[in-house]
This record gives sequence, structure tokens and C-alpha cells, in this order.
Amino acid sequence: MVETSMTEKTLQQVKCPSLALYYYKSETEQDPTVKVSAMLEMNKQLGTPDSLKEAVAIPNAGAHVIGSYLVSKDIEAVEREMERFAVEKLKMVKVK
Repeated sequence: MVETSMTEKTLQQVKCPSLALYYYKSETEQDPTVKVSAMLEMNKQLGTPDSLKEAVAIPNAGAHVIGSYLVSKDIEAVEREMERFAVEKLKMVKVK
């Protein structure tokens, strides 16, 4: 049987760069779908070196699906954080 649960052992096998963006503004205004604490714990457990993993709150997203123009209220912040991560951590060249 193949293990498919998100255990610490499984997460330790992830070695690639990781950017976790999530909706969190306050204790009362945050992701209603997935616990923010669970997302942050998952990020900590990744086997990726700390220098190549980040978890960043998008406080004005207003929804779980922060990258969707249909529900997110802050697509610009999502795009900005993704581009910053790509340039700073992945050493990609910014195209103008």
C-alpha cells in the first residue's frame, strides 16, 4: 500500500523551493477552508532548506483561492509575491 497522507516523513522528502501564500488578516478574518496553523506547520516540516521556503500572508485576499480573479480581492499581491520569490529565491530574471 502506498502512503498518501501528509505526514512529517512525507513532507521531509520535499526538497524543492516552496512558496506558500495564504489568506490571513486576523483571528476572525482568515482562510475558512484550511487552518492557517496547519499550512504553516506543513511549511515548517518540508525538507526544503529554510533559505528556499517561505510562507507569506495575503491579508486582503478574502478567500482560500487567493490566485483566482473570481474570488480573490488581491490578485496583485499574489502576483507580486510570486514574482519576488521567483527572482530572489529561484534566481529567475524579471521580464519587463
